[in-house]
Amino acid sequence: MQKTTFFALLLAFTQQATSCQRTADIRPANYDELAMATGHWEWESTSYQAGARTPASVGFTRQLVFGAGGQLTVHRSGQADYHTTYQLSMSYAPLITFVNETDLPNDNTKTYTVQSPPNGQPMLSLMGVTVPVDGGAVETYHWVSE
Repeated sequence: MQKTTFFALLLAFTQQATSCQRTADIRPANYDELAMATGHWEWESTSYQAGARTPASVGFTRQLVFGAGGQLTVHRSGQADYHTTYQLSMSYAPLITFVNETDLPNDNTKTYTVQSPPNGQPMLSLMGVTVPVDGGAVETYHWVSE
């Protein structure tokens, strides 16, 4: 009888504790917030130790289109320019890995954050893993729905 009561209390406590979590906090391992909607990430800037590059300074725009199955298409001024695959992983922070273009250099592995202000445009930040040791770059993008 005591074992039954103990397990019933344990079950009730577990259900109570887990019901406090919001479903938005619980994501499956294969969740990909970069490819969840129709649209693209529009490049705003890339900052290096020695300065920054923007669409105005380099003469072209850049769009990242993350697709199903880890497919990434990089558009330049609206035209598909580069196709590669990407992989999401978790270490000390969420990581994305893909082979970067040569004319906008950055590390192939980058940390990423997506910020969604309540009344604003979602923003994507990609930071090369060597930025803390004076390497890599920080890229910023805003979301454009299609």
